[in-house]
Amino acid sequence: MSQGWKSLIEKFLRWLGMNEGQEREIRNHAGAKERQCAPTRVLQPAYTRRLRPEPDEFILPEIEGRAERQVAPLSLVWHGMTDVGMVRPHNEDSFSSLDLGKQKLFVIADGMGGHDAGEVASRIAVDAVIREVREGVERKRDPQTLVEHAVQKANAAVKREATAKGSNMGTTLSVAIVAENTAYVANVGDSRVYWVENGSITQITEDHSLVAKLVAAGKLTKEEARNHPKSNLLYRTIGTDDPVKVDTFRVDLKKDGNLLLCTDGLWGMVADEELHRVCADEKDSKKVCAKLVEIANNNGGQDNITAIVVKVK
Repeated sequence: MSQGWKSLIEKFLRWLGMNEGQEREIRNHAGAKERQCAPTRVLQPAYTRRLRPEPDEFILPEIEGRAERQVAPLSLVWHGMTDVGMVRPHNEDSFSSLDLGKQKLFVIADGMGGHDAGEVASRIAVDAVIREVREGVERKRDPQTLVEHAVQKANAAVKREATAKGSNMGTTLSVAIVAENTAYVANVGDSRVYWVENGSITQITEDHSLVAKLVAAGKLTKEEARNHPKSNLLYRTIGTDDPVKVDTFRVDLKKDGNLLLCTDGLWGMVADEELHRVCADEKDSKKVCAKLVEIANNNGGQDNITAIVVKVK
């Protein structure tokens, strides 16, 4: 960990006992943007949780040698759903999917900044990604390059709107482009992408939150982070910096697996084991979404809940 991050973490830990004015001073120094919504829960970033024995060891796959393998194309069936939850007065999440023939796009965003800001930011980001991916596919751009380019375009669009309105609006953003049996994933913030198969659930993306950094540094346990009152603080979001740092990932899709995109209103209220159970047991993607939303609401529904479930056939 860099000296800068160590310093930030020390200040953040001291912050928990400080007054309102001191909190604001450290927050401005760190560049963290606090989301205007109820506290959510954060789990350990980028890990695989094994739930029962598997025939083969799970490894995030590489795509080298793909031409030689000549894998038959997989088919996808998907459904998306969003719900306001049990606490929030309006829904600031946005999502969409796009079938472009040989390529499929899935995108999800969780806005911040309050009414008429968070929902605007998330919708601008999703719309910008759709435009850029559609254009990129027509121009036959490489999907790995395209997914990052689309996120950067979304970031620029949100920042322009925020500047024009004098707003602190922002949003998380997670994007997956599926092409030739591979998912090309990009994210900013803490909306997650999971891969579920056999007896394991893998968090593909990393959370860009301060408590996730504290867990990685050994300052908090996973359980402490999950219930921490400051877990809604993000250090990287769409609309804050231009350009923004984008994390990208690749994962090979396998038959009978599930790609799950979701906002923290879902993963903060539903344990990974339960996410896995519902995705694995239910064969209909629409029913999976409905069940996950129901469980999140039954557990409190403290934030907007959005999920896209992609079944690989």
